[in-house]
Amino acid sequence: MIKYFQDEILVIVNLIRHKINESEKLKVVQKEISRRQAAVISIIDESQGKPVFQKDISRILKIRRSTATSMLQDMEKDGLIERVPVGNDMRLKQLLLTEKANKYALMIREEFTMIENLIITGFNEEEKVQLSKFLERIKDNLAK
Repeated sequence: MIKYFQDEILVIVNLIRHKINESEKLKVVQKEISRRQAAVISIIDESQGKPVFQKDISRILKIRRSTATSMLQDMEKDGLIERVPVGNDMRLKQLLLTEKANKYALMIREEFTMIENLIITGFNEEEKVQLSKFLERIKDNLAK
């Protein structure tokens, strides 16, 4: 039975990857910024106004602090993010998207919303809630 789940998950991952690679908007984004930069932009964009810091990027992307520092410095140089001090602690800097990054964020959000809607086509509300809970449980299991 486990082999079946592995096969199905692999097929789903590949189908999603194929849809992402087909997207003309995401092709434009990928020509101009790296996947990791796009991930950072998405994380900040999806934070819904909650402050995002370097430590959050390190944790979410599962990368070392030094890797995050280097990547964020490059993104700042490229005009994608701003690092703004919070309060009196000059070491603590909130990450904010620039206008340039907001354009990428919009394209990424639109395409991923379209792909997500495609994935859940035909699911009723109860099934969507169930799926969300199952995916969260799978994620928690894998994080252990």
